[in-house]
Amino acid sequence: METLVSVVVPVYNVEAYLEECVDSIVTQTYRNTEILLVDDGSTDRSGEMCDRLAEKDQRIRVIHKTNGGLSDARNTGIRNSKGEYIVCVDSDDIMKNTQIEVLMGLAQKYDADFVYAGREKFNEDLKPFQDQQTPSTCCLSVEEALEWLLYQNNFMTGANGKLYKRELFDGVEYPIGLFYEDLATTYRLIANANKVAYTTEMLYGYRVRSGSIMHQGFSEKKMSCIPVTQQLYADISRDYPALQIAAASRAFSLNRGIYLQMPREKKDERNAIWAELKKYRKMVLHDGKARKRERLMAFTTYLGQGIFGLFAIPYRKQQMSLKG
Repeated sequence: METLVSVVVPVYNVEAYLEECVDSIVTQTYRNTEILLVDDGSTDRSGEMCDRLAEKDQRIRVIHKTNGGLSDARNTGIRNSKGEYIVCVDSDDIMKNTQIEVLMGLAQKYDADFVYAGREKFNEDLKPFQDQQTPSTCCLSVEEALEWLLYQNNFMTGANGKLYKRELFDGVEYPIGLFYEDLATTYRLIANANKVAYTTEMLYGYRVRSGSIMHQGFSEKKMSCIPVTQQLYADISRDYPALQIAAASRAFSLNRGIYLQMPREKKDERNAIWAELKKYRKMVLHDGKARKRERLMAFTTYLGQGIFGLFAIPYRKQQMSLKG
């Protein structure tokens, strides 16, 4: 019998997308799955839809809970899952119908307990999984996978599009009350792995919605960038000292992006993030593996906040185009 795979789907006010998401899961070519729909206190029809979908497929289990946010819902699903492997899916996204089969095949081929695939953005006008090139695969050591993650080299931090052996979550949960919960967690899951396998095949469809908080401008929630990157940098520096500079690059990149979103009147918040940028800038400036943009921005911090802030102009224009 095929190994049981648990698919965890946090659900909150996604009545327009939920059925398409679940349909992409129940039609997977890999059949031995349980599907946990965690209704996180939805105020639209999403909770009712979960119950109706469960009536159609005995593999679906529904958990209704009071609203606690994405991390809490995901943690609830993982704790209640029974599978040897876990896949996380956002309830407005979709999976290619071969995703679980491909990821499980790679887990067996490479004896890897963390497997991930390419993610493809889509919206109502752009459909995913079209005209793909022949995919390639590889197997990474933990150190190599962490380096790819930190330098953002073919490794998205999002929880979705990945296959985890459930033991990776021993002692690890998604932090509640913090933004960037995926960045705060994914590197810890990699560190618990033996090997990490990867395929370039686009198997996960990531829906881009203009109303998503990730595509909006600055909000106070985004100040989570400071504790998240501080913890990441401390953990990597302690456990993988050879990757300390790579961790500095990732910490600088996230804080830099948030700083450039911030309105000028947020002086205290700007100063707090500016202090973080100054911690990492020297390492980033002299890091030949860092992106050229990050090295340029690290250099610009030595010219002061005024000059550095000029880079916010094209960034804010980009944000406005995303909202529009």
